[in-house]
Amino acid sequence: MKARPWKLGLVSLLMLSLVGLSGPVMAQELEEEEEAGLPELDDDDPMYWAQMRDVYTMQRRAFLKEGRFALSAYAGLIPNNIFEQYFPLGLRANYYILENIGLELSSSYAFRRSTDLRPILTEDSGINARDVLIGDKQVSHTVFGVQWSPAYGKFALGDSGLFYFDLNVFGGAGMVVVQTESDFNAPPDTTVKPEGVIGAGAAIFLGQHAGLRVDFRQFVFQKVEGIGGVANPSEVSVGFSWFF
Repeated sequence: MKARPWKLGLVSLLMLSLVGLSGPVMAQELEEEEEAGLPELDDDDPMYWAQMRDVYTMQRRAFLKEGRFALSAYAGLIPNNIFEQYFPLGLRANYYILENIGLELSSSYAFRRSTDLRPILTEDSGINARDVLIGDKQVSHTVFGVQWSPAYGKFALGDSGLFYFDLNVFGGAGMVVVQTESDFNAPPDTTVKPEGVIGAGAAIFLGQHAGLRVDFRQFVFQKVEGIGGVANPSEVSVGFSWFF
């Protein structure tokens, strides 16, 4: 018995319809499976694309400085004087007008000790140690300047959490108080001189208020009259900061 042509056409039409419907149904099922494995985040959430693409990048820092004051106590070393070494103790006050730009006022008092060069000169060459004219002996430095932080980052120390840090550069000017030894027969005079300062440093932030910092400062000021040239003591220091 032969099938009628209209029945064959009807069966073909039904099969084509089923095939056409199965495509959207399968696509919808795949979309539902994919969406089931994705986090429910708003498109404007800063973590949205990190979660969508499984890529994790550094987000906004958790420690913010803009509009805050900080006070730091520090101790350091000025080693580049052949006759004396200096050990400054001081305070730094910072106010951050922007997240990466801050103003700094610092002041320090320098304890000092003589090196072994004078005794060596006396023993080896017979030169009287008092005949060595040192010139300016540093007493204190007071500096005002601008600190700029061009880079920041974070690191993990084991499983103890994340720590944020800044790298910074510094430039400023101030005054140095020195005891000037201009003559062998005259007692030293206390003199105040202008000086320029450049430097760099790094700060590590602990929580929302405490921080550690390491700083380098290069001072430049005019030497005592009669010796000529400029003095360029270099200071390396470590300090503890508290943010208000």
